[in-house]
Amino acid sequence: KKIFNKNLLKKYKDVGIKDKTPIFIMGMPRSGTTLVEQILSSHPKVFPGDELNFFPETLLEVLLPREKEFTLEKSLNFNKIELENIGKKYIKSLRVLSKSQKITDKLPINFKWIGFIKLALPKAKIIHCIRNSKDTCLSIYKNYFVNKKLNYAYDLTELSEFYNLYLDLMNYWKISFPNYIYDIKYENIINNPKHEISNLLKTCNLNWNPNCLNFHKNKRVIKTASDTQVRKKIYKSSLNSWKNFEKYSYKFFDNLKD
Repeated sequence: KKIFNKNLLKKYKDVGIKDKTPIFIMGMPRSGTTLVEQILSSHPKVFPGDELNFFPETLLEVLLPREKEFTLEKSLNFNKIELENIGKKYIKSLRVLSKSQKITDKLPINFKWIGFIKLALPKAKIIHCIRNSKDTCLSIYKNYFVNKKLNYAYDLTELSEFYNLYLDLMNYWKISFPNYIYDIKYENIINNPKHEISNLLKTCNLNWNPNCLNFHKNKRVIKTASDTQVRKKIYKSSLNSWKNFEKYSYKFFDNLKD
């Protein structure tokens, strides 16, 4: 937040490349990112990239050669060409996967990089998945993740602190980039799927396709913890599931700033 202030955003206004291929799907793990990608990838013009490390890797590739160690403070001196190179290299990586009109990238932690995404790929779509904070945190806590960067998932205190930091950063990005981030609520998809899916497709500049409503029939390979859930029709048992554990978790989840 300190680095990506109004002065920096003003300095680098109207830079980057205008490619419209990427649809970034991001948010907390277990917030509905896999469901949203399943819906979008059911559209014939969308290729599902799954959780890609392309963007953070591209950042390091372009910016690291200037410095022995990458820090955001040092990145303040990046120039227009570097921002364009970040965009070009990222798109090149996507194109290895597919030539589709749209390609999704659903690495949840990309929410950290929205500032860079906006500067390098101003025409990209950013879909921010939101779910009840207590359901989100409980679902994270219940699952096992092989990625060591998600070790916060196994401590309810640390998990709630991480969630609050994420929420604070997302609020900052929304203020900094009005109308660039599209929020979609997991609960709204469950309760009113056709309306929410229709709005999602419009946001991504895609025409209506009934396959998106029948996303559970999509046979694509899914590599995340939601692989079985998104092959089912809409179900409501996941709503407010945290209440089943309320007497064990209340003291941790009371700190959430949702």
